[in-house]
Amino acid sequence: LVEAPSENDLAALASLPHDDGAVVLMGGRSLLVIPLIARERVLGVLQFLLQVTSAQRGADDVMLVEELARRAALAVDNARLYELAQRASRARDDVLAIVSHDLRNPLNTIQMSTSFLLDVLATPGADVPIVPQLQVMRRATRRANALIQDLLDVSRIDAGTLGVAASPVSAQALLNDVAQELQPITADKKIELLSEWTGDDAMIEADRGRIEQVFSNLAGNAVKFTPAGGRITLTGRARDADVVFEVIDDGAGIAVEHLPHLFDRFWQATPTSRSGAGLGLSIVKGIVNAHGGLLDVTSVIGEGTRFSFSIPRSR
Repeated sequence: LVEAPSENDLAALASLPHDDGAVVLMGGRSLLVIPLIARERVLGVLQFLLQVTSAQRGADDVMLVEELARRAALAVDNARLYELAQRASRARDDVLAIVSHDLRNPLNTIQMSTSFLLDVLATPGADVPIVPQLQVMRRATRRANALIQDLLDVSRIDAGTLGVAASPVSAQALLNDVAQELQPITADKKIELLSEWTGDDAMIEADRGRIEQVFSNLAGNAVKFTPAGGRITLTGRARDADVVFEVIDDGAGIAVEHLPHLFDRFWQATPTSRSGAGLGLSIVKGIVNAHGGLLDVTSVIGEGTRFSFSIPRSR
């Protein structure tokens, strides 16, 4: 309760520009601000400008406003809970769709290869190479394990329990190591991979394995949309309090209307595309946020895409 609120009080609490709102509200004798509380959380406030003084105010006025705030907080909280329930239902359906399609493919491959090997071993004198079939099974197993790991990471991100074992890491050395690991992938797609570090080296506070996962997901996404003969560039530079890494490609680019949805889980620009489960960029965002960093993307159709993320420097 603010008796005889000043013009500055009104301008701040009403969130109105000085010229447009504060002067109009100066007729108030007192200002009453009631918190909206639900399940021990403050959801917001209700603000009342009263035209009476404390002496003129009735004994039940504050009680009435508090009851109104209680009901409003309950309504807002119920609406939020309903939204969370709807979101959980959609997430469940998305997980079922991903598991039933993307996980079924490698399992079918393993099953067919296993049946083939059993037939070969049951046929006396059959001269069929077994190693290629075992390699097929191993690749299928890796795809299945990668998908399961992505689903687990997404669930941990949603629950706020994603494990990040941060320790001091050389940012320049990390960038060089990532470039070497990604070289075979880009070479297989006939895409040029460049790595550029600018300035002096810096130590970052990071989980090395998780940051390598960020680079892998971003570069893997770039490979999908960069044609043969294209280029992917990994860059890094130190700033005052952090280090900024970038993954830049000169591929197809991303439409402006799709940019706000890039980091949504299970989202794909083309719903019928089976280029992945749609979890990679969502996991990237979760890992960067868990490190206390920021993530950004810019893109131009026909010119390429630039993903940048920051990681705090070691103290």
